[in-house]
Amino acid sequence: MKHTIVSLMLCAAIGVSAQQTDADLQQQRVVEREAYNQARRLNTVDSWDIFINNYPESFFIEQARKQRDAAVVRAYCNPQTTLERLTTYIDENTAHEPRIKSFYANLVNNPTHSYRFEHMDIGFNGCTGTVDETLHIAGEKKARHCRFVFNDQGLLTQSSIQNARGKTTVTTYEYAYDNLHGYSLSRINRAGHTENIEPFYDSLDKLEILAGDTRNKWVYSYNDAGAIAKVVVTDGDSRRTLVYNDGYIIRQESAGSVLRYLYDYDSATFKKYLIGITQIETETPQPERKFEYQIDTRGRITSVTVTQDGKTLMTIRRTYSN
Repeated sequence: MKHTIVSLMLCAAIGVSAQQTDADLQQQRVVEREAYNQARRLNTVDSWDIFINNYPESFFIEQARKQRDAAVVRAYCNPQTTLERLTTYIDENTAHEPRIKSFYANLVNNPTHSYRFEHMDIGFNGCTGTVDETLHIAGEKKARHCRFVFNDQGLLTQSSIQNARGKTTVTTYEYAYDNLHGYSLSRINRAGHTENIEPFYDSLDKLEILAGDTRNKWVYSYNDAGAIAKVVVTDGDSRRTLVYNDGYIIRQESAGSVLRYLYDYDSATFKKYLIGITQIETETPQPERKFEYQIDTRGRITSVTVTQDGKTLMTIRRTYSN
């Protein structure tokens, strides 16, 4: 009889404990749901991070992670995102959201992006704002004055380039935007002539072709890692092939001429700077063109001297608006 009473008491205790556990679980679920709904109402990267950190074992955790990923994409893939913000994300995250990675690649691979656009073979290394240049070219009595205007995404919007006779040609650049691919060059206006540009993308949403309606065309190739490997540029009757490594031009082929680009890595700015251009694969090789720089604390070129065979070809000085 005593054993029966004890057994009944144990069963009752277990039942109460089970009820309490179920009640606790239900209460926990209610708390988690409210926290999840709060994160969803805010729908920001921070709100989802808070939920994920506070409730890592939650029933809603997988949904929260998907929502956070979507919030990250929205935060970076939009027309207000600046070059600085995108570059910081790419530099700080080893595992990139594929959509953001494609968005960034399409931006910097625009031929008028400040990483890619080269004037006198000197890149702009991701500038924004206005860049003023003064060029002193050997054999010319007067300096040339040029100006380049970049937007917050590092895309060239206007160039003013002065020739040896003092005439300045102003070119403006316009861009299209869509939420899937980001920015693309859409129009070039130069000396009363307008060139309309249409982009084409590959199956991975990477920029594949930029085709102008009259003269210009850019055809892009990528390596197995998805980085740019080659660009074939057609401008009227001229054609250039640019070969890239790690985002930098290392070889240019045009009209039977082959040039090799040499760089030096600066550990303070984490950037490479062009230090030499050598003509190769020719019966009459030319002396190497050499480049010596002064840079500011942000890695931007403030002056460069270009020499060949010990003689100065030109000096370039730059000032920046920001």
